[in-house]
Amino acid sequence: MSDSSAEHAITPVLVTYNSASILPWSLPALAGCQFVVIVDNSSGDDTVTTAQRLLPQATVIQAGRNLGFGRANNLGLAQVTTPYALLLNPDAQLAPEALKALYEAACRYPDAAMLAPVLYDAPGAVGDFFRAPYWQPACQPAPLPEGDLCTDFVTGAAMLLNLARMREVGFFDPWFFLYCEDDDLCLRVRQAGHPIIVVAAAHMEHKTRQSSRPSARTTWRRTYAMTLSKFYITRKYFGGSRWVVMALRIGIGSLVTALVALITARKERLVWSLARVAAAVRAPAHLHRAHCFEPAD
Repeated sequence: MSDSSAEHAITPVLVTYNSASILPWSLPALAGCQFVVIVDNSSGDDTVTTAQRLLPQATVIQAGRNLGFGRANNLGLAQVTTPYALLLNPDAQLAPEALKALYEAACRYPDAAMLAPVLYDAPGAVGDFFRAPYWQPACQPAPLPEGDLCTDFVTGAAMLLNLARMREVGFFDPWFFLYCEDDDLCLRVRQAGHPIIVVAAAHMEHKTRQSSRPSARTTWRRTYAMTLSKFYITRKYFGGSRWVVMALRIGIGSLVTALVALITARKERLVWSLARVAAAVRAPAHLHRAHCFEPAD
């Protein structure tokens, strides 16, 4: 089976946000793909022009505002006409032959709704990319698979979606802004009885949290969104009382951590802790919305 078969059957879908600095590293691996969809969440840098220069064949959708990860991916997936879509973070780089290996595995396992590559945080350093459901302890670090394996979760950093299967399940829950939307999607795939496969022959390097430039504001936003997502997914699958207990525990514990960070002048830890406290306080308002964040936020 040739590389061109994969490149014609798979549409990579990427969501960008202030990602201009990382794209010259990641996007060239997709140069052979006939179809690429990039959804930009209203970047303030040269992300759009950089993407258009590196992948002139790509369809670039400018969302107009920051929709978050899941909703922006849903927007991109609506444009896909190939049998498969590869959700890929802009800070992820496919190894040579990875696309072909994913496609061959998709043909071997036609019942699989999702397939994913082996993820490396750096050359030789296996990342956290497959595990049990989010409420169960994860093995750290993830073991390197000796062959293809079934799992309950693969990270949204790289997911090959069999669209015929996924349209039965649906795509991302639009409430999520950032974090846990991949957990939710994997849970729904498994509840529908479809396999999720890690493909041992497909490799990818993921430069974690380099898809947008770091700052105190980014740390706050990520932590605030992650904490709210944990509350939402807990309520969705375990009910109201469970997330309330979680919110109390996280809010009180993070307040103590913030005081310690203030005394010890650990700025990043202080921002992280205060964001968790704020999320615990504001959670009831967010959880009753259609989306985690609204345009007025």
